[in-house]
Amino acid sequence: MTMKPRSGILLLAIAIGQWTAPLLPFLGLGQTIGAQARDGGIPPELPPGPFFSIWSVIFALYLGFAVLAIMKPGHLERRLAPPLILAGLASIGWMLAAQLMGNEWLNFVVLIPLLIFAWESSFRLHRMGGWDGTARRLLAAALTGLLSGWAVVAVSISLPRLMRILRDLEPTDQVWVSLCFCLIPAAILTWLYTRWVSRGLFYFTALGWGLAGIAINNWIRLGTHGLAIVTVLAGLYLLWHRLTHGARPAFE
Repeated sequence: MTMKPRSGILLLAIAIGQWTAPLLPFLGLGQTIGAQARDGGIPPELPPGPFFSIWSVIFALYLGFAVLAIMKPGHLERRLAPPLILAGLASIGWMLAAQLMGNEWLNFVVLIPLLIFAWESSFRLHRMGGWDGTARRLLAAALTGLLSGWAVVAVSISLPRLMRILRDLEPTDQVWVSLCFCLIPAAILTWLYTRWVSRGLFYFTALGWGLAGIAINNWIRLGTHGLAIVTVLAGLYLLWHRLTHGARPAFE
């Protein structure tokens, strides 16, 4: 069963949209996501700006996958295209909602399908055997793993904001509670991912990158060294558990 040409074209259009959407605030349309996140103060769960550059890596991989889907479509692209199309649409929807509306509840709701379809793409690749030593599979593994891991980071750093809205707190209030609202969901989602979705290490690359950013934010920008140490220990534990125990194969 061959891949439909329109799927590749749609992937390419979404890839272009992912690069275009972040530019809208510079054209006077909306506000950058980073500026909104720092409104009222820097919260403990927010990585410094350079750490969000991982989106550029993910978007570049997505573009590469789209080009392959058009130029040399195969079984890999046919299987991964549906969830990646939906995940890509969700990522654009999240960026547009965050930049143009700035509603934290809406931002969080839009992140959920991004997480679900990113995980579905990882699961499909896992069921196909994961990386088989080819560059084609490496690109797919990097794309699905990094997207899945960073979606977890995005969801986890969104939850403290919702908690503060409900409790009418400022970003610098009850910082330990805010950090717990970030790290505990990240740990739970990581357990679910490794238990039911995939064993890929690219997920942990993205997750570790996000946790490193949170630790640096607390150590350097906020001076909350205790929070930074807890974040590092949490990240090291998750990585140690993955390397020493491995992840259970999904439904195998």
